Amino acid sequence: MPPNASFRTHIARLTDDAPRLLSRGRYADLFYEHTTHHRVAWRQQVRRGVVASPVQEHERHRVEGVGIRVLGDEKVGFAATDDLAIEALGAAAGEAAQLGRAGPSRKALPITTESIHLDLPPDAPDAIAESEKTALMQAAAGAAFSLDDRVRSVSVAYHDRVRRVVVATSDGVLRAAASMMLGLRLDVTLATDEGPVTAYAVSGGACGFGYFFDHPSEHLAREAVERARRRIGAQPPPAGTMPVVLAAGWNGVWLHEAAGHFLEADLVASGGSPWAGCLGRAVAAEAVTLIDDATLAGGRGTHAFDDEATPAARTTLLENGVLRGFLTDRCTAEALALPRTGNARRQDYRHVPLPRMTNLLLLPGDTDTASLIAGVDDGLFVQAVGQGMAQPGGGFAFDVLEGCRIERGRLGAPVAGGRIIGAGPDVLNAVIGVGRDLQVDTARGVCKKAGQVVPVSVGMPAVLIGAMEVERL
Repeated sequence: MPPNASFRTHIARLTDDAPRLLSRGRYADLFYEHTTHHRVAWRQQVRRGVVASPVQEHERHRVEGVGIRVLGDEKVGFAATDDLAIEALGAAAGEAAQLGRAGPSRKALPITTESIHLDLPPDAPDAIAESEKTALMQAAAGAAFSLDDRVRSVSVAYHDRVRRVVVATSDGVLRAAASMMLGLRLDVTLATDEGPVTAYAVSGGACGFGYFFDHPSEHLAREAVERARRRIGAQPPPAGTMPVVLAAGWNGVWLHEAAGHFLEADLVASGGSPWAGCLGRAVAAEAVTLIDDATLAGGRGTHAFDDEATPAARTTLLENGVLRGFLTDRCTAEALALPRTGNARRQDYRHVPLPRMTNLLLLPGDTDTASLIAGVDDGLFVQAVGQGMAQPGGGFAFDVLEGCRIERGRLGAPVAGGRIIGAGPDVLNAVIGVGRDLQVDTARGVCKKAGQVVPVSVGMPAVLIGAMEVERL
């Protein structure tokens, strides 16, 4: 039976069975998921002057099951099962109620509200032959080797995910949707007189396989090779505190670590956010307007509704430096007397939902990047950073993969390596200028929290920060 047909059969069952399963505690919900993952790895090296045969690895796996949550008066109970039989679901519901110490149960309402969007386009990744995915990777690797005779190794990684979920609640709401995501990463190593130089490039997004007709993998190979060429001869940046201009796009990962987690309501409720109790107050420079947009077209964190069935929304977090909102799920919204923002997310059915970012964006200002650079006498321009890292006490760090010195308002010698560190509130108050060139990176980005991993996007225009600390590695 095709996935959609099978999934619709389960939806029909859950529509009938949910009221009985969810008549527990003061509130209960059920999350059913069917997700397929396909990963392909392709590695090739030059041996004795000849490109060797590739080493390929394929992995397919499926995640399918149901998680049931019951809110008691003081505790939350949760249980999950991969057995879809009604007896197993009943047992999971009973276990969740017991763990939640649910007292007198509210009778669940009949399912009266349905929002079902399961149709995916013909180029959905699970409809594409494995041979087409392999050909995509072969073309990328071949292009990389042909672009520079110093290329000694190429690694290409492909991943796609097709996810179908249904959420039913004791409020009588049932929503179902299908989504897809794919990504391609190419790593290249060049042999130089100074030793091996590596770089990578990524592409993809929440889209179908046809994306690669408009964005051929050969373009990805060129980007990675050109990035490696620019790194030849680059020196680590100087250590110290200095002005930094961050280029638009993926560099917005610093906002994810420096601000985003502090704006998730569970951290606020537990006292772990420095911005608890600061709604309506200025907590950042006036140039900073930060939003989380779960409705963004093509975003890795985009959804029609969150994992509690709350419709997706665009939430303003900071407006001209003033704190306007937090990201909530049902439990934190109740605890803090805030509206639900549609940010309840879980890794899969085996986990409880938590308030999480989706697509975090710094909105553009009115300055061009050249003017931001021109305003720096001695500092650093960062073209590309690595993955962001949160640090204890509200700090963050990220590695500098590519950039230049700024000397008297002009770009100077190339730099690579080094690490930029900071504390979120301090750096947000040090923002001097925001560019007008907003770019959103939808090809990469995952967020790790409480043992769960979910996809996210980040985006921003170029930004000038008056003082950031740079370390040499």
